[in-house]
Amino acid sequence: MDLRVVIAAGGTGGHLFPGIAVAREFLVRHQAAVTFLTTPKPVTTQILERYGFAWEAVSSRALKGEGLLSRGRTLIGVPGAVLAARTRLKALNPHLVLGMGGHSAGPAGVAAWLLGIPLALHEQNAIPGATNRYLSRLAQKIFVSFPACGDFFPRGRSLWTGNPIRPEFFEPGPPRAASPFTVMITGGSQGAHALNMAVLGGVSLLKGFKDRLAFLHLTGEADREAVAAGYREHGFTHEVAAFNPEVAAWMRRAHLLVCRAGASTLAELAAVGRAAILVPYPFAANNHQEFNARFLTAAGAAEIILNKDFTGEAFAGKINQFLTAPEHLSHLEAASRQLAKPDAAKEIVEGCVALIRPG
Repeated sequence: MDLRVVIAAGGTGGHLFPGIAVAREFLVRHQAAVTFLTTPKPVTTQILERYGFAWEAVSSRALKGEGLLSRGRTLIGVPGAVLAARTRLKALNPHLVLGMGGHSAGPAGVAAWLLGIPLALHEQNAIPGATNRYLSRLAQKIFVSFPACGDFFPRGRSLWTGNPIRPEFFEPGPPRAASPFTVMITGGSQGAHALNMAVLGGVSLLKGFKDRLAFLHLTGEADREAVAAGYREHGFTHEVAAFNPEVAAWMRRAHLLVCRAGASTLAELAAVGRAAILVPYPFAANNHQEFNARFLTAAGAAEIILNKDFTGEAFAGKINQFLTAPEHLSHLEAASRQLAKPDAAKEIVEGCVALIRPG
């Protein structure tokens, strides 16, 4: 069979990059022809073109978090978006559609159901988004990143696979230097202003450890200069960048991460086997980042500080604890490694193929 697969993903990297990881697995294992149905955002299409995947745009808009007028316009536009997705699917004639969540996957999922094309879903977060909750009634299989997430979906249809991430996070790297104790701070691809400012406030309280500490900091473009100046002012060894595509290499160098609790970030932490102080983004849909973080803390793989409590004093206090109790770091790292799911993309692809070729 010349396997043809459509992956509906886009809007945010949290939906797109897991889709790319699965697409690469389809290509390697089955030489499948993979096409993405996605939002026509330039950043999304540029990423797909960089990885060499075909894409077609299907317009859609988010419902959650929008004003009443905007929600009304979105609802009015749903039939047209589904019709456009149906037209594209008829032309592509895929054996399967895989929805990765987010509003861009909604029209493609409904269109697949209308055409009788097998539909599978992947949910990245511990609390599923509105699109996957709705489409789960139409899908034959739902792959989840967190085991308890399966409780939100029809009984017997979910499978805990973990969140597929880029393979470089599982590749061995050079040994981590024992010193200095290196802290990596990242708020995601756009940075996180609240994290950046709290860390800067904490650095001034850690001057007594300046010879024992180093920082790797992904700031986002807006705060890059201010953060770099803060480290220079207090005399700390540091590397600051707005964005770094070599995140895996930085993680391997770090002893501790301070980061948000997006699903991909947590999967990457486990893959590299790193401990973290998690500061969930408080405005994530359904507060899903806090639920993501609670899964790691329950497993003994991370600590959590809510955004409202993440101050310079709290940050400095935690760093002081890790410096004076290194065995705690070892316990967190061991638990983190236990949560890694290196075969996530493989299991998703196998589950999808089983829908096309039963038995």
